[in-house]
Amino acid sequence: KKKKEEERPTMILLLLGYHQRQNQIASPRTNRTSSATGISALLLMLSILSVRIASCRSFIIPKPTKLIHTFLMTQSITTSSATATGTALAASTESIDTNSKKVCDMNMNPLLQDWSSEPFLLPPFEKIKPTHFKEAFEQGMKEHLNDLNAIVNNEEPASFENTIAALDRVGSVLDRVSHVFSNMGSSLNTDELKEVQTEMVPILSRHHSSTYTLPGLFERIDTVYKANNTDLTSEQERLIQRFHMDFTRQGANFSAEEKNEYAEIKATLATLMTQFAQNVMKDEETYEMVLSKDDMEGCPDSLIESARQAAIESGKNDDEYVITLSRSLVEPFVTFSTRRDLREKAWRAWTSRGELYDERQNLPLATEMLKLRKRQAEMHGRRTFAEYQCEDRMAKTPENVMKLLENVWEKAKVCANNERQALEKYAEEIGEDLGENGVQPWDWRYYAEKVRIAKYDFDES
Repeated sequence: KKKKEEERPTMILLLLGYHQRQNQIASPRTNRTSSATGISALLLMLSILSVRIASCRSFIIPKPTKLIHTFLMTQSITTSSATATGTALAASTESIDTNSKKVCDMNMNPLLQDWSSEPFLLPPFEKIKPTHFKEAFEQGMKEHLNDLNAIVNNEEPASFENTIAALDRVGSVLDRVSHVFSNMGSSLNTDELKEVQTEMVPILSRHHSSTYTLPGLFERIDTVYKANNTDLTSEQERLIQRFHMDFTRQGANFSAEEKNEYAEIKATLATLMTQFAQNVMKDEETYEMVLSKDDMEGCPDSLIESARQAAIESGKNDDEYVITLSRSLVEPFVTFSTRRDLREKAWRAWTSRGELYDERQNLPLATEMLKLRKRQAEMHGRRTFAEYQCEDRMAKTPENVMKLLENVWEKAKVCANNERQALEKYAEEIGEDLGENGVQPWDWRYYAEKVRIAKYDFDES
């Protein structure tokens, strides 16, 4: 953008996710303790292009092993394209008979089996098929509700052990199935899996809502919360506070009518968010920029081979190459291609995922999500969803979040401008005219790579 254009960033905080406790094994008495909640920092990277995050998925092994294993995936800020995990999973789903809807025998369902014999105790991805999830979710939800009802029906007075510690141990099967499902949903975009997502997401959301409004459950939690718990550790006290806050924020104190409305809002949001993510992933895999060998000038051999393979898979001619919006193709292309016009074309397509095709427009979905979030906040007596979301975070208020972001922005802007000047100076030294507006977003990676090689003899390829 022109240097004289407004420099202050427009920052839209779409707090669309729901709060998830990160759990870890604490002791035989309490399987997991709730970690302290902090602000989900949104750092605006002023390198113009890529913002990447690492998301952590916990796969909880059946109780006898008492282990938690972490599976890391690198994703884009909205969703990931097919990752290595997705690639490994693809082979196991290609042969699925989509017409077969038979319920699997529970003993044969890999999601419901013991994973202690699996390599590194990870889920057996090569055995898991989309058709396994519905049965596993149904079993997990059934066990979850049975465990919760056992707590409610306990005739003994509510205590930390029979209420809070027991509550912290429930739902292990549902938890681990959900983690695998989330992992596969964000890395593998097959039609079979999308059908399962579309069907199960609202069902899971309503189940989630029902657990917070189960008659008698919050009353027992509230009793423990208000008791004089002088003999508890600080971790146990924190766990009581966390559960009480979670249930309150999920509408445990609402009237019956409000509880129903709140559950419908959450179910609708879950469906919209799933559709939003599926639209982005579908754009990544369907968009094609068909090129000739000459158009690949400057690209390393590995990228040229990958583009040719993509062309073969999509049935293109022998002399054609394809760049999709898969990060493994589009990112190196805008880094190494000497064709500025093609870099711009690729960058604009990449930053327009979710709005490239009329049948997959995410703006209406985002608008509806914001309206529902506003209503959700209003039901809790808050003016905005940001206000509702932040009170359970370290920042506490949206104003504090903006203060942090503005502080980061001012310092990062100085660094970004220095880097921009260095890139423009290098382009001038090698005789390349960037025009009146200088370095553009689709130029940044390209010239940054050139400068790294020239100054530091560092070549990413």
